[in-house]
Amino acid sequence: MFVFAAAVPALLVVVVGYVAGHAVATWFCAVLGVDGRRPPEVAGWATGLVLLAVVGRVLLRRWRRRAAKSSGHQK
Repeated sequence: MFVFAAAVPALLVVVVGYVAGHAVATWFCAVLGVDGRRPPEVAGWATGLVLLAVVGRVLLRRWRRRAAKSSGHQK
């Protein structure tokens, strides 16, 4: 059950990044007049994975700060 609890939010982040990247790449190809079938797909996946890495890093930093703050030295 833990795998689903960790995987579902991660997949949602990737999907949101994919949708945003795909939409921007499709719009960009339309503006340039390029028949882009593959570039929006690649841009979508790249954006989704980058967004996942950014969110993971932010959460890890926040978790480390909270752990360091709660285990501070007491005199």
